[in-house]
Amino acid sequence: MPRVSLLAMVASGVLFPATTVANPISFTREVVPVLTRLGCNQGACHGTPTGKGGFRLSLRGYDASLDQTTLTREAAARRVNPLAPEASLLLQKGTGQVPHEGGVRLRLGSPEYRVLRDWIAAGSPVDSASALAISEIRIESQALTLEPDAAIPPMRVWAMHADGSRGDVTGLTRFSVSNDAIARISQDGILTRLRAGEVAVIAEYRNLLTTMLVNFLPPKPEKPWPTPVATNPIDAAVYAKLAEVRIQPSGNCTDAEFLRRSTLDVIGKLPTAAETRAFLSDPTPSASKRDRWIDSLLERPEFADFWAMKWADRLGCNQRFVGITGARKYHAWIRERIAANVPEDHFVREILTASGPNYSHAPASFFRRLRDPEMRAEEIAQLFLGVRMQCARCHNHPGERWTQDDYHALAAFFARISYRDGPFFDHIYNKEETVWVPRAGEWRHPRTGQAMPPKFLGGPQPTIPESLDRRAVFADWLTAPDNPFFARAAVNRIWYHLLGRGIVDPVDDLRATNPPSVPALLDHLAQEFVRLRYDRKAMIRQILRSQTYQATSQPTESNADDETYFSHARLRLLGAEQLLDAVTQVTGVPEKFAGFPLGVTAIQMPDGEMKHPFLEAFGRPARALACECERGVETTFAQALQLIGGRAVQDRLRHPTGQLAQWLNANLADEQLIQEMVLTTWTRLPTPQETQLLRSALQVPPNQRRQAAEDVLWSLLNHREFLFRY
Repeated sequence: MPRVSLLAMVASGVLFPATTVANPISFTREVVPVLTRLGCNQGACHGTPTGKGGFRLSLRGYDASLDQTTLTREAAARRVNPLAPEASLLLQKGTGQVPHEGGVRLRLGSPEYRVLRDWIAAGSPVDSASALAISEIRIESQALTLEPDAAIPPMRVWAMHADGSRGDVTGLTRFSVSNDAIARISQDGILTRLRAGEVAVIAEYRNLLTTMLVNFLPPKPEKPWPTPVATNPIDAAVYAKLAEVRIQPSGNCTDAEFLRRSTLDVIGKLPTAAETRAFLSDPTPSASKRDRWIDSLLERPEFADFWAMKWADRLGCNQRFVGITGARKYHAWIRERIAANVPEDHFVREILTASGPNYSHAPASFFRRLRDPEMRAEEIAQLFLGVRMQCARCHNHPGERWTQDDYHALAAFFARISYRDGPFFDHIYNKEETVWVPRAGEWRHPRTGQAMPPKFLGGPQPTIPESLDRRAVFADWLTAPDNPFFARAAVNRIWYHLLGRGIVDPVDDLRATNPPSVPALLDHLAQEFVRLRYDRKAMIRQILRSQTYQATSQPTESNADDETYFSHARLRLLGAEQLLDAVTQVTGVPEKFAGFPLGVTAIQMPDGEMKHPFLEAFGRPARALACECERGVETTFAQALQLIGGRAVQDRLRHPTGQLAQWLNANLADEQLIQEMVLTTWTRLPTPQETQLLRSALQVPPNQRRQAAEDVLWSLLNHREFLFRY
């Protein structure tokens, strides 16, 4: 915005309304937003629970009455001086006239300075009871799509009053953006483009938040690319979004790429050499044989193993929390429910209403681990609603609409859970415990001490008879077809596991300030999941059949930088368990896990407490958190050491009865040996150039052939085509 225009708006009262006797400064509607805008009540400053320099404000002004008392009554009332407002410590420190650890936050004579000074001069009044309540705030534009050379209008924010009127609060609003690599925004609401992409502008006034999407378009392509044809709603939603942001989708992956990718994503393992040969030589049209392969994968027992592992990660299947026997029985129950394809709503209901001894009634282990109502509320919200409530435990959520009252009203659903010892009592790691639900007990708000009645998140307060388990009432609401969270959170996780990134990312952080990258896709999948009666396999099948899932990982010129809109397949490192199982599958030498028979795979391991150097190096989670972030996905030096010289690889290459020994004992010709090794590791046939290169490595005297073959297989195992899903 031109400087003259901005000054004119300030002078005319558009950004900062002029103060009059009839229109006195409001503490909650003007002073608190100014403190928020200046950063005074943020977590890094006086909004921290202990404050700074003996001065504490509520975080982002969630408790205005407490803040008013702090400013006007504490520190011998030195912070405000109505007789000499300019001498008030609040203004003296903010302007740097008195040493201030936070530096200069206020300019003398600025609009923010005048708001604070005028409020102090008026005697720091408490707001009148007749002040209009504000129901919401809105940014003037709902969305913007801008060409590279387009002028960017300044943001303007309106407060909507309960009586239907509205007021301009732009000058009292704190602005931010969801991705500061795409754009930046000043506290005057002036947005600056940094590069092409989509960004959410976040406006915060008092305890209210609103967002607006801004799409900064890249230049129009010099030569338009062909419009892809969508044959299903998934592709239609993705292609429409890609067209909107001017990104060309990549083409279809090869049959070999599809075979490897889908097998890893659905059952967690590599296809065998025999399966690869059969699939690649099948003359059936590609789409038909891919559909058949998807159907076959969904019916294999390894599907239950792999998806049970994913659920065990999130549900805390760890002997530290549920006992050794408890962890094994808990995992077995999860696997059995996945194998039976129990609908997701039924599965979650069984968990949320579980009680009894956790050995004989395994889902009770869920509550055995979560020992207080706050832990239960946070994990249940994150797991099944896709909402992170942790920030609202002590104060209103700084990045979402949830209040501290919302948090503790949710916790009240899970206050009536207690524990007693079960019939087995050996030692701490093998102790059975009974989860039971007494008919009395309330959860009290930590700030007010008042008993909190249960209230649905973002919904009404139900009437619950004392004889009814509150958890069952919550489960009814959660799994209802019209629940605004459950289906969206569930399909977002499924999409994440299949495509490597959630439509909302992080996958368990659904909020207005973290919007979905393809909103129409998330809407469709959620509606379809409800229509399918929460059938997990049916949902997975639809996603796997889409061209979006079957896109190649090779980028086009326009989508090389795209990490958001699913224009091409993501390259990602195999999971820890997948990788160890793949090494054992290729080498034909199984891993022996302590306490389990030979042949049990890493994916099948029930207990997150198990120690294993290879798995730990590649990020296997301990199953101590509900967050997907507990699983490591980054490449590290420790991983390189494991692959280059670790025993998990080296001992298997040298094993006297392993797969390599069997190939060598069969006296295979060089070309045939190379073909077997490449098929087994890379799930495809070698190219002529690769065959020639690897054959040269095998041109050694007979007494060195074993070592040369080990070197070739080692190089294949350390190649990105083996280590990554693509």
